[in-house]
Amino acid sequence: MLNSATLAADVGKLAKSLPPFPAIVIRLLDMLRDDSVSFDVLSHMASQDPVISANILAHANHVRRMHAQADLSDARVAASIIGINRVRRIVVATGMNRFVSAVPGGPFLFHHSLAVAITAQELAALNGDSQDLAYIAGMLHDVGQLCLHLIDETAFEKVYMDSVGDGKLVQREAAVFGADHCAVGAHLARYWNLPEEIYSAILNHHDDETVTCPLQAAICLSETVVRALDIPQSPKNRVTILNSHAVAELEIDWGSADMADLYDRCVTRYRHATQH
Repeated sequence: MLNSATLAADVGKLAKSLPPFPAIVIRLLDMLRDDSVSFDVLSHMASQDPVISANILAHANHVRRMHAQADLSDARVAASIIGINRVRRIVVATGMNRFVSAVPGGPFLFHHSLAVAITAQELAALNGDSQDLAYIAGMLHDVGQLCLHLIDETAFEKVYMDSVGDGKLVQREAAVFGADHCAVGAHLARYWNLPEEIYSAILNHHDDETVTCPLQAAICLSETVVRALDIPQSPKNRVTILNSHAVAELEIDWGSADMADLYDRCVTRYRHATQH
């Protein structure tokens, strides 16, 4: 049972039992804080990881085949074709997939996180906020669930299924484990020295009242959007709350043409990403 008074220490102990958080993602986050870092540095870093290199090549060669061009074998050249933003997304998504792959419940968690990341990035683009931070926060927003799985997989699965009907997942988690996955995930973000905005986005992504920053608002509303769009498909995908303050913060007009386009892009990008 977790204790709110010692949660940071408890999560630190649990973190040591999780798979190592990919060092390449931490390095990428450090690079996002430094505007002087060049594309060459990022592409070189990514090319050193064989799985990330393969993903970069796959994306670049997909584009080249559409134009009847020969495949590439150099990941750094491929990175220059798809661009720095796509490279960043590949680094984060590949790192997160590697992180959760060996954990019970990991595959669905990865696909849900990917859908939220894509949606958060689209919302950030619409509002002129950092698309990179939005994507990263979306990929990490439910990371606290990994710790709850680690504590008691059977209990977590029961809590999860019991919440399908009424959406009271965080309340049931707190009752059974002593803390919900939002608080646990936020402390994981602190343990990994991630940016404060990501800490806040993880901590408050299920809050229907709180707005701490545009990033947190985007993650909170992205949860709502992916459930409404049913990506990935799940019996739990129903909208039970809406943070109206987050809607106001991002100045969202649900019926606008921009939002209709955003829904289409989110579904298309998610389906494309999960087909590779």
